[in-house]
Amino acid sequence: MNFKATSTGWTIVLTGALALGLSFAPLPESLRPIPRLRQEGPVAPRLAALLLPRVLTGSPATAPPQDVLTAAPLAAPGTPDALPPEEEDEAPEPEEAEAPTVMAPPSDLEGLGALTRARALSLESLRERVASQHVDIELGCRRPGPSGCEEHGLVPFFQSLSALREDTRRTPVRVVHLGDSLIASDHITDVIRDRLQERHGSGGKGLLYIDRPTGAGRTVRAGTASEGWQITRIIDRNYPKERLGFTGVAFASTGQGSPSARFPAEGARTAELFFQTQPQGGTVMFSADGKPLQRLLTHFESPQMAFARVALPEGTQTLSLHTSGKVELHGVSMESGQPGIVYDTVGLPGATAEVFLRAKREAFRAQLRHRKPSLVVLMVGGNEAFYLSRDRTKPADIRASAVELVKWVRESVPDSACLVMSPLDAAVRTMGGELVPRRGTQEVGRILREVARDGGCAFWDSLAAMGGEGAAIRWLPLKLLNEDLVHPRARGSDLMGHLFDFALQRAYARQHPQRLQVEDPAGLLDSGASLRSTFARLRALEDAKEGEPLDIVQLGASDRPLPGFPLAVQGALAKRFGASGPGVTYDTLETPGATAFTLNGQALETLEARLAPRKPQLLVFRYGALEAGEPSLDPEALTQAYTAAISRLRAATGAECLLIGPPDSLQQDTQGRWTEAPALSQVLSTLPGVARDAGCAYWSARAAMGGERSMLRWQRAVPALGDGAQLTPEGAERLAGTFVKELLAGYDASKATSAEAGQARVQTKGALPVPAAPTAHAAEGG
Repeated sequence: MNFKATSTGWTIVLTGALALGLSFAPLPESLRPIPRLRQEGPVAPRLAALLLPRVLTGSPATAPPQDVLTAAPLAAPGTPDALPPEEEDEAPEPEEAEAPTVMAPPSDLEGLGALTRARALSLESLRERVASQHVDIELGCRRPGPSGCEEHGLVPFFQSLSALREDTRRTPVRVVHLGDSLIASDHITDVIRDRLQERHGSGGKGLLYIDRPTGAGRTVRAGTASEGWQITRIIDRNYPKERLGFTGVAFASTGQGSPSARFPAEGARTAELFFQTQPQGGTVMFSADGKPLQRLLTHFESPQMAFARVALPEGTQTLSLHTSGKVELHGVSMESGQPGIVYDTVGLPGATAEVFLRAKREAFRAQLRHRKPSLVVLMVGGNEAFYLSRDRTKPADIRASAVELVKWVRESVPDSACLVMSPLDAAVRTMGGELVPRRGTQEVGRILREVARDGGCAFWDSLAAMGGEGAAIRWLPLKLLNEDLVHPRARGSDLMGHLFDFALQRAYARQHPQRLQVEDPAGLLDSGASLRSTFARLRALEDAKEGEPLDIVQLGASDRPLPGFPLAVQGALAKRFGASGPGVTYDTLETPGATAFTLNGQALETLEARLAPRKPQLLVFRYGALEAGEPSLDPEALTQAYTAAISRLRAATGAECLLIGPPDSLQQDTQGRWTEAPALSQVLSTLPGVARDAGCAYWSARAAMGGERSMLRWQRAVPALGDGAQLTPEGAERLAGTFVKELLAGYDASKATSAEAGQARVQTKGALPVPAAPTAHAAEGG
């Protein structure tokens, strides 16, 4: 007899029996190995599902069990939760390339460019597939009054955004986002930052660590440090008491050697160093692209938080810091010096509210006040929920720490808005391999909602937005969640950032509606019918690289040019379909002062004479920019004049037509502030109807720029893309890229439609007669 095999067998049997017994015992859920055995209903089917192969029970397969329980973000209190490995390929998942199947309200997409809109709609499709939800922000009340709430929780932030929109603010609008490992690699927050900066303008990268404070994760929110630094963190087991601020990490040189660090500085015009003074403090040399700028002395009698700002030369690519002696650095903020959004991400693996309270209160206050944020976001709770699920903490302790952290924020920056997020859903794997929701997440979310309400902060239920309890289990097989069952993967994080961005935008739009209440549709409209012959000519060129060339002529006003636009369009189309002979040509016939009203009489006859012999296949009409500046514009007269001119030129050439709406157009008022051109809304409302009545496709340049007051953001970009009234060559080239992308999207869609129609014709050709449908009784009988 093989005694070793027998003893092993008995061990397995006894272990299984013990697991079954404990699962039925009246124990806390966290101690039962197989919780589902205690569910209501017959026990036999659940035992069969557990013990028999799934092919015998007919149950669907689940994700393979892991060797160990991986839901725990921390090994012990005070140690950081392990960051999951980053995906090697950060490219969008395959669904990014799919045509979106859902739409979003125009207000949700307001201010977003064409590429970002496409990505947002792709994430909307993903949201529907995984049953995630749009959840409104609970605004709360930061200033109650005798008759109710006098000021809701996000008023300071929304007022700052409106000041950017109205061109009355000359300083950045800063957001400080404190959180745990979910944002330590700038996941979730990267989408929020990009969307806010695209909607309201960019003020720069914001606060960066000296280097990545952990051994894993992305480096996008940090510089690159040399050897020789000593790192201390409030997440460490032996954390430095009464020393660090909200940044939570210090990089110190000991006086041995000369540690250094460098930071990408594209677009930045100022760099501000966060550091600690000390009695034996050394020096820090700032250099821009290797050229010394300024030497900073950190020596001071008493240690305290300090800040030093340095102006960077225009065009600086790299900022370098070289140290000498003992210095302690906490971070560098890189800003453009322009009004816009600066979004600081401070994500510490293992962070809880209690961890942020390990900072020195005076240092926390000094750093936060110096940032002057319009909004502070608190995103903790995940690690608290883990501790609660393991009975390592109590709800009262979680509440007390959260209350104190909100109090620190409100007292440090009383004029700032604050917002608290609930923890995301997570899962655990039982000894039986079953995935179950992590206990404690909902309870922590309820605690944080109450803390936000009582503390005068807004609240966003990210658990409900993710899809509620059990969402993590649904996300895992879709590769939206890491195998640790806690951290979303890149695509899942993008979805959470997208959901919060839409929630924030909806709350803002309700409080601050658009100045121009006008529909300005994005994308190429009605291209399938209006550009059928143009697309057919392109397809012939693409398939055979031969045949008839495609001749495109653009008409418009030369004193409102899009410098570089025709050349950029010509180059992009020629790259795919070839240049002239056969290929694609894109020329312009633009005249000074031309408007839709001047397209009559001698001017129209001259155009007819020039176009008729050439016989272009597509006419691109680009009028409307000058008309938008006319305070007394008559929309009905514009419609009649424009439609008549288009019809006459089409009759003379036999060409198809496409109307390009004007770019966003601003004028300066008597106080030097930029405001919308007086007739812009009338022009934007009129041109889509003109295109429809004339049988033309339509494309809005303003919508492609990002909609309302996008010109303001474009002129603040680096390099400048506009000057308020018109685009720079760089801006025109960018706009041309969007135009070609959306034109070709319409072309590719028409190809797909033609292919489907052809396949349907082949399938139905010579088809047999279809038999009559069976009766209901026959269908049921199978």
